Amino acid sequence: MEEIPIVTPRELKKEFLEKLRHLFNTSNEITGIPSGFKKLDEVTNGFQPGDLILVGAAPGMGKTSFAVSLLNNIAIQNKYAAGFISLEISSEQLMIKMLSTVGDISVEKLRVGLLNKNELESIDQKTKELENAELFIVDHPFLTIDNIRHEAYYLVYGHQIKILILDELQLIAASSKDKVGKILNKKELLKMTGQLKELAVELNIPIIVMVGLPDRKLGRRYYSRRPLLFNMRRLGGIDKKADLVLFLYRPEYYRIDEWDDDERNSAIGQAEIIVAKNRNRRLNNIRVKFNGHLGRFENLKEDNDVPF
Repeated sequence: MEEIPIVTPRELKKEFLEKLRHLFNTSNEITGIPSGFKKLDEVTNGFQPGDLILVGAAPGMGKTSFAVSLLNNIAIQNKYAAGFISLEISSEQLMIKMLSTVGDISVEKLRVGLLNKNELESIDQKTKELENAELFIVDHPFLTIDNIRHEAYYLVYGHQIKILILDELQLIAASSKDKVGKILNKKELLKMTGQLKELAVELNIPIIVMVGLPDRKLGRRYYSRRPLLFNMRRLGGIDKKADLVLFLYRPEYYRIDEWDDDERNSAIGQAEIIVAKNRNRRLNNIRVKFNGHLGRFENLKEDNDVPF
């Protein structure tokens, strides 16, 4: 039988005081992996080791674009080794999105190859950093939790990654005997989410998982367009297993052109990252820029002018 560690109040007090001293000395610093979104990092203090982060969004909100934006911010801009397990798009499609994000050229142009000589030279220059990024991609349309665990261990101990992003939860296979595209039930989703949390703790890295939310109507009433924890709980209460739950919301997708606050500012080209659950820290709605042409989430201009 595996030995279970036992601790005393003296040991717990010592560990806790050390943690308090560390937090005091780094109170103005990001202690985890920075997301690259300044206002989000102010709220979360970065993605923490051992944490499971769920990013939920309805269809069309840009889950994969957000994942790619995170990869750009973390692996390319901030130089952290990162792993990406893609169950939704191929490595070629991912590279097109990455090149679009880094090179400022639309996905459509890159997909069909409609580039002139100057654009080709420009994207070659702008993507030099991409070549040297410690970004490791697992591209497979059919993986079980056991497969993901195996790949995650290899990425951590073989390539020393500091963070793992998985796109997306509902595409994980419950069993190797299942067929591709099998719809998971709530019990399976909850079990998988718990296993991913355990994996994050075992490897001591943050694991970010994209989650598709239902965007349907209930009788004559629509759910709030801005997603709530209630929407995720309809997937079996998977939010209970997470340390951090983020939602993506773009009013423009629903043909809403202004925000629903007192100022009624324009919502065109903007999105919200909603911090709906944040264990031991505060909640907030963070507005960011969304460049649909490039499929990229960015800090708003005014956020870039404010030092963290």
